[in-house]
Amino acid sequence: MNTLSAIAHGEGFSLPHTAILSEAMSCMLENRNGSVVLLKEQRPVGILTEGMVLDLLEDKVDFTQEVLPFSKQPVVTANYKRPIESAFDLVVTNNIRRLVLIDDGGCYAGMVLQDDLFAFLEEDVYKADLKVVNILSAEMPQVMLLSAQKTLHDALRLMRHQKVGSVIIADDGDVKGIITEKDILAAGHQHKDLQQNVTVLMSSPVLSAGVDDAITIVIAQMKEHSVRRVLVYDRKGKVYAVLTNRDIFKHIKGNVARMLEIKLRHAKEIMDMLPHAIIEIYDASNQQVIHWINRKARELFGDVILEHAPEELFGEAWQMLYESLRAAGVIESFSVAMQGRIFEFSGTVSKNINSRYIKLIAKDVTEHETIKQQLRDEVAEESKLRREQEYLMMQQSRLASMGEMIGHIAHQWRQPLAQLGGIFMNLESAQVFGELDDVYLKKKMKHGNAMIKYMSQTIDDFRLFFTPNENSERFDVVLALYQAVNIVSAGLDYHHIDVEIDAKPKKFFARKCASEFAQVLLNLLNNSKDALAQSNNVKRYIHISLSKDKNENVLVFCDNGGGVNPLILSEVFKPYVSTKHDKGGTGIGLYMSQLIMKQKMNGSIKAQNNEKGVCFTLRFPSD
Repeated sequence: MNTLSAIAHGEGFSLPHTAILSEAMSCMLENRNGSVVLLKEQRPVGILTEGMVLDLLEDKVDFTQEVLPFSKQPVVTANYKRPIESAFDLVVTNNIRRLVLIDDGGCYAGMVLQDDLFAFLEEDVYKADLKVVNILSAEMPQVMLLSAQKTLHDALRLMRHQKVGSVIIADDGDVKGIITEKDILAAGHQHKDLQQNVTVLMSSPVLSAGVDDAITIVIAQMKEHSVRRVLVYDRKGKVYAVLTNRDIFKHIKGNVARMLEIKLRHAKEIMDMLPHAIIEIYDASNQQVIHWINRKARELFGDVILEHAPEELFGEAWQMLYESLRAAGVIESFSVAMQGRIFEFSGTVSKNINSRYIKLIAKDVTEHETIKQQLRDEVAEESKLRREQEYLMMQQSRLASMGEMIGHIAHQWRQPLAQLGGIFMNLESAQVFGELDDVYLKKKMKHGNAMIKYMSQTIDDFRLFFTPNENSERFDVVLALYQAVNIVSAGLDYHHIDVEIDAKPKKFFARKCASEFAQVLLNLLNNSKDALAQSNNVKRYIHISLSKDKNENVLVFCDNGGGVNPLILSEVFKPYVSTKHDKGGTGIGLYMSQLIMKQKMNGSIKAQNNEKGVCFTLRFPSD
């Protein structure tokens, strides 16, 4: 698929945001485009065009000033991975002649000009029989004529007051030449006297066309002479209009869609006759949009899904379906439950002109899947009864057997052991690279001792938890929170996870078992670390806030690790429910956390997904 990066200009179109106006003028003249992008830390923060410079010339602004305060026009940007066709709508809608490209991190990635888009167009997009008159509209500005006896300053004032990019120099209807914004810009940069006659800088002769000329010929002439404007004469030989690239783009914006529809109409008419639902999805590098559906899909899902992201129709199944398509280029019998029915999707990725599309065929298999689901439900019910019996046995024996105790301790020790291994690897690497000094060694030894202390404390915590203990102690909740974070800090650092703690006021106290409360915090920290380690987020974080609600402490623990599968969100506090069985998860951590909060802290714990991840809310009495 052709993306905007393929036709982008990289060098010569940008300056630091601290540049002065005269430097910006030089850059515009060198790139011959009449614009310059201002960058701050490689991010576009402003743009200066030749039209803005003409305003400054007319106002006699000092061009030794910094350019950024005069850059008041918003920067229109697009991701450099977007298809080239998407630029047409942005350029026309925003009435601009250039598009600033950015990468996935928001940094400057180049500039795309209208001239570049012309070179990309296929000839049949604007059709061989299309004439100049078909593009001209009643809203086009009147042709601005200026006497050859006038000055450059007169031309400047006329362009600014009439908001046009050029004026035609003529006497008694006889066209002599044309003066453009670029000509005035060059004169200002060279400090030429704007009181000179316009004829010293005007371009002559003026490229012209008749209203009945083919637009293909006009576009070819504009490309050949590297101009943006053509003077149009009516059938009586009188000056009628100035046709610009922008006018042609306004027509092409609608014509591109029309030509695509002509090319695809026959195939879509056939697809409308099929008994299965067909969905066509426009696939850009960073987004997908449902582009077209056949008659059967309309009956099943309605027109409302058009121009919406496929996630809104498929839910969480879309990401897995999309990844399968990207990996194999085709999928078969991919089951998705939607709107109370079950569908099997088969599909492939295809290319229309220069864009990539996903075509999916949906087969309703609800009846077949219902029978399968009944069987699965029976198996699940038997499994549930078995787990409940095991749970009752676990509660009756209070998990007193040595085998169970070792299993729980191993669950808590797995992370500290991995962190200790990481500390040893860091020490070895520091030794190899000559970075091992006393400060570094003491720091790592302190971390290692904390891990060992935590592992030892874990044994006592388990013993005390399963042994009735009515004693309580007053402890500092914030201190317990920082201690828990310190214990797992090596693992957090390894996976580049930031922990933000927001505690206002700074003092929060509770009167219960501090060590067991710390165990809850450690369970949450370890779960978030495991989720964030698997995510593709550039910035990974855990945010913990503390507040008071009447006589309760409220601790909200959130991360941006993608959240918990909604299908099991309500089950996460039950024993043996885990999202990490394939990674050694036992499903005991959150179950134990709930027991501690209820039985030991006289509080509660709840889980809820948000748009970025999952949040756990802990409530317990304050002291």
